[in-house]
Amino acid sequence: MPEPDPTHPQDLSRRDAVRRLMTAGLSFALVPTLVACSTGGGRSSRARQHDFADVPDPSWPTPRRFTLEPERSITPYSTKPLPSPTSGGVQTALPAGVRTRASWAGGDPVPTLMDRMTPIDRLTIHHDGMTAFTSTNVAAAQTRIEAIRSAHRGRGWGDIGYHYVIDPAGRIWEGRPLGWQGAHVKDQNPGNLGICMLGNYERQRPTNQQLHTLEHFVADSMRRHAIPLGNIYTHRELAPTACPGQYLQPRLVAMRENTGALARV
Repeated sequence: MPEPDPTHPQDLSRRDAVRRLMTAGLSFALVPTLVACSTGGGRSSRARQHDFADVPDPSWPTPRRFTLEPERSITPYSTKPLPSPTSGGVQTALPAGVRTRASWAGGDPVPTLMDRMTPIDRLTIHHDGMTAFTSTNVAAAQTRIEAIRSAHRGRGWGDIGYHYVIDPAGRIWEGRPLGWQGAHVKDQNPGNLGICMLGNYERQRPTNQQLHTLEHFVADSMRRHAIPLGNIYTHRELAPTACPGQYLQPRLVAMRENTGALARV
């Protein structure tokens, strides 16, 4: 059974969102009720794939208790020499500085529920759209990412929908292995690299560490996969959702402007 089209908790289904927007006569990008990131299940042209228009919201697991670590400085993300592309056109080697999924995941991906990734030609940025999250604790980030993975698996998906996750401390975590198509934008997952910022940026502001890491990691990904600037998106630019939130969206727009870091890649 393939992955259905996802929606995160607190967000409206696409059909309900459209109906409410038509009633209100407002642009979907500005509607405050569209808070959570509404992801989209992977689809391909294979006959086994189906379109699930309405999927109920998952029951999010109760977070485990975590042990606070002593405060310490965070090492910024840095770029190292990149590996050569694989014969299939997708570089699957984990970038330098990324923490492996083995450090947080409570289960392995299920290949029979996923499609192989096609050559990457675009990138989409999200927030998780759950409750506000500001912790810089490693265990807290691990718990949050595992909660997302568990909810996605509970819907019958093969794994967490995002390829990479960035926490408030600026750490990068491996999500779904890059050799598999993600599940983060409805009907637009082939060749689309998904990056999620932990937190709800409709309600909170991103940390400087997160923004620094995001800027450098997206630039690195653009070089790694030869992604043009015009193919760097936020979720709300591709679908009716508030994702990645009112406080993150303008920062990403600024990164793409003529004087922004991504425009210089």
